[in-house]
Amino acid sequence: MLLVLSWEALVVRYSYGGNWTALFWTGNILPIPAELRPGTYVFPHLGYDAQAYRYVARDPLFRKGYAASIDSPSLRYRRILVPAAAFFLVGGRQSLIDGAYIAIVLMAIFLGVYWSSIYAQDSGRHTAWGLIFLLTPGALTSIDRMVIDGMMTALFAGFLVYAKREDATKLYVVVALSALTRETGLLLVAGTVGAALLQKRFGRALLFATAAVPALGWYVFVRLHTSAIAVPPIFAIPGLGLIRRLLTVRSVPGRVWHTVVPVLDVLSLLGLIASLALAVCWISKSPREPAAITIGLFVVLGLVAGSPEHLIEAYGYSRPLSPLLLFVMLQAVARRLWLALVPPLLVSISIATFFIDPAWRILIALVPAAQ
Repeated sequence: MLLVLSWEALVVRYSYGGNWTALFWTGNILPIPAELRPGTYVFPHLGYDAQAYRYVARDPLFRKGYAASIDSPSLRYRRILVPAAAFFLVGGRQSLIDGAYIAIVLMAIFLGVYWSSIYAQDSGRHTAWGLIFLLTPGALTSIDRMVIDGMMTALFAGFLVYAKREDATKLYVVVALSALTRETGLLLVAGTVGAALLQKRFGRALLFATAAVPALGWYVFVRLHTSAIAVPPIFAIPGLGLIRRLLTVRSVPGRVWHTVVPVLDVLSLLGLIASLALAVCWISKSPREPAAITIGLFVVLGLVAGSPEHLIEAYGYSRPLSPLLLFVMLQAVARRLWLALVPPLLVSISIATFFIDPAWRILIALVPAAQ
């Protein structure tokens, strides 16, 4: 966690002139709340998701009108856990919320590595393998742009640990929190309930079904305070979107990137497809377990989420599937199948290219010879 914070401090210092709000990637297309405009680092484009979550953290109960500055408030507000945690961490003090949000993202990184280490240890491997969490798309994009997927992936790591240990209390908490983090958290609820039903543990199934109640209740609250905004459809015939994307070459300016990016696109997509296949192979050996059913649902999501807009680049399409990719990584470690690490890492490599520019800026600033 401290290493990640150090990296972010260097990026902010040498890429954004010391302005930490740059990590939220606020664009100049959508209106910025007047009170936030003076100190906000603004990019000359649409920006990215965390700009919306930053506004949610400052106005979680729709009292300041910040929803008007969000591209899809009915969607963004549903993902309340990280913004709400930042708000309550500092008692709603507006001047401290940005720092609190960054702290919550760092805590997600801590928890993700911690639970991944426990999973590795429970599988008979060294705890240092927990550091592999840092290579998941959820962790990388959260470090880079303060999105919520690091927390979602971390909670999934906790889900794997407590489902394997059959620790019902901690499993319930993790599942309930995941549903408040992102809609895909409901897949963890469904997997836990489905496993209980298959095992004919009907009381357990009913109990874990209630883990979705806080999230569903919050969804109702959000719907009452927002109007329905059309979100571009991302679903397609299973597998069709992936095949179509493999046959599409993305044009990127720059002599080097014009060649490198299409190659990375293909490798990333092939890595994702191979990861889906590996996941299916491994869960088929214990189909009645909560993790197996949950991963099966993520596989379905990976196959049907195939619109061209969704599959533009790995930075976007890999984030909802980050829990599945972490599962493949941890299973590869547990089974000592080192080649099985290659497919998910191919996806991560495509995302890691976004770290090259800030790393180069830091190198130039700190190493005179590089100038």
